[in-house]
Amino acid sequence: MTMELEECIKDGFDDSLRDYIRSEEYVSAKQQEDRLLSYLQVGLSDMQKQQLNAYMDAATEVHSALASQAYVNGVVDGIALREKVTAK
Repeated sequence: MTMELEECIKDGFDDSLRDYIRSEEYVSAKQQEDRLLSYLQVGLSDMQKQQLNAYMDAATEVHSALASQAYVNGVVDGIALREKVTAK
């Protein structure tokens, strides 16, 4: 797969999730996550908050990359399957 195609597919990732990101289910889960993080941060020193935030940023980056790659693989596999099925 060309890098250009992969970038095009990745660019569609946010568009394809837009409805879910705006859904009540996601918004509620995100608010719960934010509340839990706020409760946790109350008892931390400034240095601990910085360390926690650095960890959260790194974890988010790793999980975002995984989700993006899974999306790309799903699209590519779906295209390959469609071509295989329609070729019969």
